[in-house]
Amino acid sequence: MSHPLLREIRAVNFRSARHLVLRPGRVCAFIGEPGAGKSNGLFAVRALLDPGFDLSSTDVTFGERELSIEATLAGGRTISLTDRAGAPPIVHFPAAIRDGHLVEGNAESLAEVIRGHVGRAPAPRVALVRGLEACADVAAGTVFAIEEPELFLAPQGHRYLYRLAHRLAERGNQVFFTTHSPGLLNVAALDEVHLVSRDALGITSIERLRRIDVDETFRVLCEFDAERAELFFSRAAILVEGMTEKMTLPFIFRALGHDADREQISIIECGGKANIPLFVEICRRARIPYVVVHDSDMRPWREPVESEVKLNALIRRRAGARRTVVLEPDFEGVAGFRSRSHKPEHAWSRLAMASRDQLPAPLVRAIELALATARPGPPTYS
Repeated sequence: MSHPLLREIRAVNFRSARHLVLRPGRVCAFIGEPGAGKSNGLFAVRALLDPGFDLSSTDVTFGERELSIEATLAGGRTISLTDRAGAPPIVHFPAAIRDGHLVEGNAESLAEVIRGHVGRAPAPRVALVRGLEACADVAAGTVFAIEEPELFLAPQGHRYLYRLAHRLAERGNQVFFTTHSPGLLNVAALDEVHLVSRDALGITSIERLRRIDVDETFRVLCEFDAERAELFFSRAAILVEGMTEKMTLPFIFRALGHDADREQISIIECGGKANIPLFVEICRRARIPYVVVHDSDMRPWREPVESEVKLNALIRRRAGARRTVVLEPDFEGVAGFRSRSHKPEHAWSRLAMASRDQLPAPLVRAIELALATARPGPPTYS
């Protein structure tokens, strides 16, 4: 597997980045609130690699330190704004020209290939896909910087773009993009995700998440699952075992006078109780407040099953007692029905039209805890 072309990037006083250090991988996704400075990360890479980029009117300096951008290449060489020898070429796709000529940068031969495909695309929304498809067959040793690649595309297009980004990376290219699309992220590939934030002084910082060790079953479960990846854009996440809880918790929100989507709180189905500790770790690394809801599976008429006792203890230890709501003995018992078949249907009929005073107390507690622990600030819908 090839190494990233740019191993480390350092920017001083470039737009909102007063002092920025970025250690990107082969695929680098910038996510964050609107105005955090995600696009500035792309433009910093463009300014460094493209001698034709105009720095004169768009960038600022602070105090006594002058603007500088430099990077360490895969081979160890350092390049800068005044010494670009050995720098890889860049193709840049700003969102502002998505419906026009599409591409800027100094990789002229690739730009011509892309523009040739743009002219044959039936609509602007398809042009980016066609251009990247053409590049995937011929590009090597090039940096791609793409602003909001999901614009104008259906969800299937987002997933396909994610695969295209990896095809480009596998050919020895490096891909940077900003996004608000869960379809372009993978909770099993945390090291591709870079959190962009801006403090009260307007200064941008970027943090690359640390990779989490998972087995292949978990990787397949999450690889192209936008519903799970949406937790990256959440003010808080409620981690549940399966579809029954995921389907019914919105009814609890509604009966309490709230809307989970309006509050930007995601209900994440973890694919089974055993996966909850992994999702807890993902939320912790991504700085996302979370609440865990799971069955105890402890029944008074039988001896405790050792594996369940250990799993319950593991979840409590990883998630913390204050963030964990345990359903005794299970969701069915709490919700007031005993059939273990057709659980989602029974849960829907029991809770879809329930009033506030008919709600199960543990589920109310989970909702109230999620609302109380959500990241501060109003929800964003960009």
